Amino acid sequence: MNSSQIESLYEGMLNELRLLNNPQINTIIDLPNSLKITTNTLTQLRNILYSISFENDKAEIFFFKYIKPKFQSWHIYIIKLHHIIELIPNSTDSVIKKYYLHELKVINRFFRRYAFYYQYYLANENSKDAEYFLSRNLKDLPSELNLIAKIDRFSSSLDFLFAKFKAYEMLRDCLVRKVKSLEKNKDIELLEKELAYQRRWWSGNKIELVELAYGLYHSKRINGGKAELGEIISWLESSLNTDLGQSYRMFIDISRRKLVSHTKFLDEMKVCLVSHIHNSFTGKSNRDKV
Repeated sequence: MNSSQIESLYEGMLNELRLLNNPQINTIIDLPNSLKITTNTLTQLRNILYSISFENDKAEIFFFKYIKPKFQSWHIYIIKLHHIIELIPNSTDSVIKKYYLHELKVINRFFRRYAFYYQYYLANENSKDAEYFLSRNLKDLPSELNLIAKIDRFSSSLDFLFAKFKAYEMLRDCLVRKVKSLEKNKDIELLEKELAYQRRWWSGNKIELVELAYGLYHSKRINGGKAELGEIISWLESSLNTDLGQSYRMFIDISRRKLVSHTKFLDEMKVCLVSHIHNSFTGKSNRDKV
């Protein structure tokens, strides 16, 4: 299976979802078209699968354990998030916060309900992979999920549950961020202003920070490669007191560069670091020899 083709399909889906909703996909503005995007992408993924044969069991396990859940989790996430947002009470921040906390309890109950399988997922276990992720061994696991439509060659016993685990993790992180946002009352905001001079801030161009964010995401060095781009962008925004609301459009500008490198800022970082190493260590080593 062509990994670059799969990654391109995944990135295309996320880019469409960001343009339709927002860069972090933490609210669903257009549910029908969002679901159309995820459904069409899953159909393309299924067609890719139908057009090839797995080299061996290991390749098939990897597809159903990691690749398909990665795509399908967004379909589940969008449906669940839209449902939660639609039912937000029209009330005070305190009431809304209680509502979010209740939804977080629902998510945690789901993880506890499937604790055995969730621990297998979290620990990246492989002892039962052949039973769980080979389509020829398809059976209703867990049995209460037996109403899920099983498509020939495009399903294994646990790929849907793993997709749901990933979707609920994204949902949990989204709700936690919303709760934290509500907790920023006026007193805290005042305190933040008083301490603003102690905070770190980004003094370069925002497009440089976007370049860094995409570099961190595609190098898969955060949370074992499981961190989503929106999470990395939110983290940089919070850590460096800036707003990257137009991050995807800025990345489009980066991709269209013709006169300068696509990785202009990262290249500058490399030059600065190499220069520092040369001046601080290589130069010192040469002086010591004299």
